[in-house]
Amino acid sequence: MSQKDILKALIGERKLYGECPNCEESFSLSSANLFYGKPIADPALKAVKEWEGNLDASQKELAKRKLQARDRSMRGVIDVNVGKVLEKIAPALPGFSFDCHDCRALFEPVDYVIFEGLTHKGQVESIQLIDIKTGQSQLGLHQRQIKEAIENRRVEWKTYEKVI
Repeated sequence: MSQKDILKALIGERKLYGECPNCEESFSLSSANLFYGKPIADPALKAVKEWEGNLDASQKELAKRKLQARDRSMRGVIDVNVGKVLEKIAPALPGFSFDCHDCRALFEPVDYVIFEGLTHKGQVESIQLIDIKTGQSQLGLHQRQIKEAIENRRVEWKTYEKVI
């Protein structure tokens, strides 16, 4: 029996199946394009070229996404670093609405405690917790909890006397 006859017999057999090595799905050999000893037949060649084209487009898209991710990451790092610097010098910048001498730096979990009026009037008129935000940054979980505690008047004064 020749190779041609074997291929015809395989294609003619309706109960004979093959399995795709990539997706592991089974398919009827009668629906497959089988060939031997000659270049890939037109339908298979067309499928291979289409797959190569899709692969090329996918590789280009992946490279583009990698660049975008790297750019986003770099912008994020720069924004965070600029924000860290700005929060440290904010009281000395024009437009800061509090006297920089009334500011006490914490930086975590909030940036400043402001004792408004302390320096120039010698009397604390109000105490404010301030957090400096740049760009689109938002309050973190602990900052939101602190804000909520203040808004709900869950703030107290306690004096701790240490006994030695």
